[in-house]
Amino acid sequence: MTGRIVNEAMKRITQSYGNGHTGVDIGWRSNEAENKVFAHSKGVVTASVDGKDEMRGSRGMASYGNYVDIDHGNGFKTRYAHLRKNTVAVKVGDKVNESTQIGVIGESGNVTGRHLHFEVTQNNTRINPTPFLDKPFVSTLNYQAHDSVYKWNPNVSFGNSDYAGNFGIAIDAIYVDQYRARVHDMKKNEWLPWVENRNDYAGNLGNPIDGIQIEGVEYRVHLKKGGWLPWVNTVNNTPNGYAGIFGMEIDALQIR
Repeated sequence: MTGRIVNEAMKRITQSYGNGHTGVDIGWRSNEAENKVFAHSKGVVTASVDGKDEMRGSRGMASYGNYVDIDHGNGFKTRYAHLRKNTVAVKVGDKVNESTQIGVIGESGNVTGRHLHFEVTQNNTRINPTPFLDKPFVSTLNYQAHDSVYKWNPNVSFGNSDYAGNFGIAIDAIYVDQYRARVHDMKKNEWLPWVENRNDYAGNLGNPIDGIQIEGVEYRVHLKKGGWLPWVNTVNNTPNGYAGIFGMEIDALQIR
């Protein structure tokens, strides 16, 4: 795991964030070089624990085994848990950056196999760490929706209880900061090209959207003639791999 950019981390996730799981688990590799754990980015070490063995069934802090906590400023902190015994290479107060190795993927604490448990907190609240596996910490990420009446609606922040759109008015395009997104054009009955980080918007102005895919975040949509659909955190060609129902207009988007 390299600093800020986790080596093929998206392919190595063995357990995702959510449903009671407070981080993401990144799997062990037989290539030892790929098991080195580096700091996500610049920060100061606030906790450093080593010398722990596997402790199945343990709870609380003991369940993390050997771990390192780093404060990155601007409210962001990271935790790297289940590190291999006697590999923790930093101590409290050390200043680190993305080239600083802090340990090696292991199986200390409450585990059933070797992996890295990676957590992110923002303002002392745990958030989904997946978007930050290959991106820097940004205090505010926004998204927008476009409709035929109000045009581009105001920006909405990720994780906010608000949403982009207006109930009863179909949206036809979206912008999403930093992440790849695409939409399904209801009139053309096809997925439109992927766009990323406001280099372009996803959609065809005037053509309602009936499906949305966004990589690396949890998202859901509201149907114009219905309610909120379940949260989605995957992107694929199955019914669970996008938000929406083909043939039914979407009038709001929410990202957390």
